[in-house]
Amino acid sequence: MNGKIENMANRSNKKVVIIGAGLGGISTALRLSKIGYKVSILEKNESLGGKITSFKSKGYKFDQGPSLITLPKHFEELFDDIDENINDHLELIKLNPMCRYFFEDGSKIDYFSSLDLMKKELDKIGEDFENFYNFLSIGSKIYELSEKTFLNFPVGKFPSNIKLNNLIKFPYLKSIRSYQSLVDKTFSTKKFKQIFERYPTYVGSSPSNTPGMFFIIPYIEYAFGSWYIKGGIYKLIESLEKLLIKNNVKIIKNCTVEKIEISNNEVAGVKTSSGHIDAKIIINNTDVSNLDDFKNKHSNQNIDNFSLSGFVIMLGLKKKINLKHHNIIFSSDYKKEFNDLFKRKTFPDDPTIYVCNSTYTDKSVAPENCSNLFIMANSPATHRAWTNDDTEYAKKKIFKNLQKININIEKSIIEVEKIQTPTYFMSQHNSFGGSLYGKNSHGIINSFLRHPNKEKIKGLYNVGGTTHPGGGTPTVIKSSKITTNMIKNDY
Repeated sequence: MNGKIENMANRSNKKVVIIGAGLGGISTALRLSKIGYKVSILEKNESLGGKITSFKSKGYKFDQGPSLITLPKHFEELFDDIDENINDHLELIKLNPMCRYFFEDGSKIDYFSSLDLMKKELDKIGEDFENFYNFLSIGSKIYELSEKTFLNFPVGKFPSNIKLNNLIKFPYLKSIRSYQSLVDKTFSTKKFKQIFERYPTYVGSSPSNTPGMFFIIPYIEYAFGSWYIKGGIYKLIESLEKLLIKNNVKIIKNCTVEKIEISNNEVAGVKTSSGHIDAKIIINNTDVSNLDDFKNKHSNQNIDNFSLSGFVIMLGLKKKINLKHHNIIFSSDYKKEFNDLFKRKTFPDDPTIYVCNSTYTDKSVAPENCSNLFIMANSPATHRAWTNDDTEYAKKKIFKNLQKININIEKSIIEVEKIQTPTYFMSQHNSFGGSLYGKNSHGIINSFLRHPNKEKIKGLYNVGGTTHPGGGTPTVIKSSKITTNMIKNDY
């Protein structure tokens, strides 16, 4: 015990500055402060959370970023690491069905988390249940080895005690062929192929250019469930902010970082809009594309290497809308939509739409007999600022496609409306071109060699969705664990 106290006392002399209070930065601040480091976290905005943020108006509440939780065990691990029980802070609700999919011919499929109900849905469209079982088999093998290597260790630092059995079972050929071709070989019906081809867009990438390794995304969702936090996903950030205060982390909001100060290839502190802050350990929780600016270096990033952005409409409606919690309305020409996004680099003429209707699960997020819709369509990352005409064009396309499922958004029922374009993500979150996930996952290198958690400059680290192991809330929390362990070993 005395050794532990002495160790914590030594670490209390080590000042840590975290740039950006996204989920990765907050998680790392909590973990480091718990083991004795003196931590300050800097946030350019008025509220914490990064892309996990919230908007409230006239009794309506919207999650502006992620709208679901997967792999809840990683969230539980975060709370455990700081001697807290997640159930004392948050109420997680498992969703079933996880999503309802709407197709051009007017049919729909409910994607259930239970195999018996899923089999009935597959039978409706003539998809062999064995194909779905094969998907689960491939996904489980990819996940099993990934968790023992990629998801829990820094790049190039994978453990040497991996069992031969794990290596033999791994579906190498399937994981490196294109995701789209793997879907095509696994499923037989056009509709189920369409559902699964959508998953790479969850990390802003194209199914034709992403490797089959990304079968891990739908597998994780199905195997571990799709979850909602009562009161909204932002409840997670609100709870973690209270724990930051409890653990004596210094929170500095409305603070812009202008420069990371470096001397003899070692960090010395940061220059901010609030003045100089000295530190020997600095963690970047912003988009890693900002590192060159922080170091006063010219950036030569190519927008074509970055993942998709998004166009978002939040609507508070004086009417109950007949939708499940998560819904996807497919475009009529999937191939053309992907060409618009990834080749023509333009907002799709016929976009696939995601609609989150959280009032289906949680009556507290809107007035009685009303609906709060979070509507999103993919859009390319761009350096060009969106105009009012761009916004109206995208809005018109989305409203038109909502009419396909008999949802007519009339002005008379709209109480609240808020729109976010790629320009918002550029300005509010310093995301390169408005990209939501940093570099895209096209090809083996981009997929497996994400930006490292540790820079060559002594004392400089990274954490978050643009850093290894990648985007998505559970992987961001794993990024925090990896970065924390590296700092603990180095200092």
